[in-house]
Amino acid sequence: MNPGTAQRAVATDAHRLIGDRVHRLGANIVLDENVSWCPPGTRTIQPVNCYLIKGDNGSVLVDTGIRLHEAEIIQQLDSLLEQGERLAVVLTRTEMECCLNLPAIEARFNVESVWYTGGITVPRMSASPQRIMVNPGTSREVEVIDGLTLEFVSPLMRLLPTLWIFDPVSKVLLTSDGFTHRYPGSSTAEAGLQKFQWFAQADTRDIAGDVEEVILRRQVAAIGPGYGEPIVGAGESASEAGALAEAIRKVGLQ
Repeated sequence: MNPGTAQRAVATDAHRLIGDRVHRLGANIVLDENVSWCPPGTRTIQPVNCYLIKGDNGSVLVDTGIRLHEAEIIQQLDSLLEQGERLAVVLTRTEMECCLNLPAIEARFNVESVWYTGGITVPRMSASPQRIMVNPGTSREVEVIDGLTLEFVSPLMRLLPTLWIFDPVSKVLLTSDGFTHRYPGSSTAEAGLQKFQWFAQADTRDIAGDVEEVILRRQVAAIGPGYGEPIVGAGESASEAGALAEAIRKVGLQ
């Protein structure tokens, strides 16, 4: 995304994704040629998301949203966090749509730690940095905050170092820039592959198989992408994983 040219199309309320456990934050943008992941010829509205996972001893924010939505995300966090509640931040990628609101969130809330992968500098203030490495195609369980353990999944579907975050309590999988194809005017898996044009020069069979295995082995109940509409339901999640895997196979070298 070009943050100087992306257009605003705001929806300000946080949304429950699974009960009181997982909430979707963020707002909408106009999806057009100014956005790097936009399929050619598309002009519509698309949500850009981050997610709050509520625990007994604090909460975890997965990504921080784009700078365009800073005020909305701060407002949404205000509505969901108790005064002084402990907060950890997990970044699925150190790209702009994931981390740019971190300083503003640190300035207002009790952020104890920031977890991330890769080697790019994260724009944090005083929170403890927790750089974690997870080999592609594997995962690690991490107690991010007391009593709240998440599984950090390193998918083969990636452009830069990427984490998908699985909450074993709710069975929600937060998929960063994967599964981003559901928005007004599109529900086909191919629409979510604009960022992954290198797939056309690769044997993608293992990548496709990894997408299906991640979803099916964990019996995922909902998928929360970094942008696009979430996918809710175990059957729907499995179906979308199959469709995305097939799209990945088709674009790869045969």
